[in-house]
Amino acid sequence: MSQNWQQPQQPGGYPQQPGGYPQQPAPPQQAGGYGTPQPGYGYPQAPQQPQQPQYGGGFPPPAPSVGRPGNPMLAVGAALVAALVGAFLYAVLMSAMANTDKAEPEITQFAYAGVAVGALIGLAVAKLGGRNTGLWVVGAVLALAAVFVGELYGYAMILHDVMSNYADKIGGGASSQVLSSNEIFFDHFSDLWESWKEDSDALTYVFMALAPVAAVSTAYRISNR
Repeated sequence: MSQNWQQPQQPGGYPQQPGGYPQQPAPPQQAGGYGTPQPGYGYPQAPQQPQQPQYGGGFPPPAPSVGRPGNPMLAVGAALVAALVGAFLYAVLMSAMANTDKAEPEITQFAYAGVAVGALIGLAVAKLGGRNTGLWVVGAVLALAAVFVGELYGYAMILHDVMSNYADKIGGGASSQVLSSNEIFFDHFSDLWESWKEDSDALTYVFMALAPVAAVSTAYRISNR
């Protein structure tokens, strides 16, 4: 009795497909069983995207603080206005505190007015200019100039009061010959300058130097808040 002849199996133990052909080995599967070929089995690898650096907590570090932003031009303009106002107030205070009833007027020296003028200018520079050391230097120069102009204009106001008091004493229309403060300051500036230098002393210059120091100190404190 004849038996059915069977085709011998191929080496490797692969099962036969219908029709007598051996089955091809299945491609390796990824985890999950989807049959997608993995790199390393003869298939071309896809280019990898560069990884972004990771920071602690998953967020990039905050940008470093660069100080308070500001507008330099606006700060300089405000400082100029503050210098003019401060110089005028300095002159008025200097004239008000002087004793002009005597033949030789007595001028009271004070430091707080110069410090106040410097602080006002430093405040304007810091509030509008931000943390800018160059503007601090500008503020210091303006503060010194404001106190200097305030000294001279205040001295002009004192001379005007002295001449007015003298004209009132002699009468006879002498009051019409009295020069105003502006005339003394603008038209006779050289004479005013010489008179101021003769009456000034070391303490006057020390008090003037306090104005730029106050301007820089105020700007520094306001900018670091």
